[in-house]
Amino acid sequence: MLYHEQSDDYRPLFWMGGRPIYVNTLLLIFHVLAFALTALAVSFLGAIILSSLGLGNYEVVHRGEIWRLVTYIIFPPETAIRFIFAMGFLYYFGKQVEEFVGRKTYISLYAALILIPSLFLCLSGFLGFWTENYLGGYGTVFGVFVAFATIYPGVEINIWFVNLTAKGWAWVLLAVLSLANIAYHDWISLGFLWCDAAIGYLGMRLIGAGRGFEWLTDWLDERRTQRLANKHNIKVLEDKKATESIDAILEKISKQGVASLDSRERAALERARTDLLKRDQR
Repeated sequence: MLYHEQSDDYRPLFWMGGRPIYVNTLLLIFHVLAFALTALAVSFLGAIILSSLGLGNYEVVHRGEIWRLVTYIIFPPETAIRFIFAMGFLYYFGKQVEEFVGRKTYISLYAALILIPSLFLCLSGFLGFWTENYLGGYGTVFGVFVAFATIYPGVEINIWFVNLTAKGWAWVLLAVLSLANIAYHDWISLGFLWCDAAIGYLGMRLIGAGRGFEWLTDWLDERRTQRLANKHNIKVLEDKKATESIDAILEKISKQGVASLDSRERAALERARTDLLKRDQR
């Protein structure tokens, strides 16, 4: 734990040889095993094995080879150096994200990073916009890094002896990788890159981390509050100005103390306290 308190849901999935195995640890194990097995398969069976793992619209939609929606994140053997860097990113930044969000949310995030882009690109292929196969999980790992940068935008990170904030590195890497994909007309990798970056960012915003899209998070908070109120038969306070007033009073107390309140502010605080007691009694 480097930057935050751990989530209550940050627990091992199981123990192996006295060591805790977390979600991110298991993902790393799966990636390394998949890379090793794929390399051996290519050695004995030839590169044709890669064509059965990549994501292709025709194979998924017309042949029903739905495993490709997941197996496409296997890293091809010829990108060994990039694979090492990707696993380093996943090991360090994935661990921090899992600690912050907990194992259930982290599983949901990683599943979304895998499935949403693949389903989206299969749909685009079905409409005739994409006919090539795709293999590689770099966009997925980058999405995890974007999630980290959303949670801790101001944390300084040293990569290749350059110090930048996590937010700064996210933008730099997104720009550089995008330009590289554009240079080689690799529109599929470009689509996966941006799609996973958006999922990593929006996924963290939906749980309240980071900044931006306040209109969306406020709307979701209101929906959750309304559902909770309906469940417990509680009337939701509609006057937002009253709530903002109480927040301002509490902030004043934290900075200047209770003695700084005037009679009007004390009365407003007492009314809010009474309302809360009534709700608790219900």
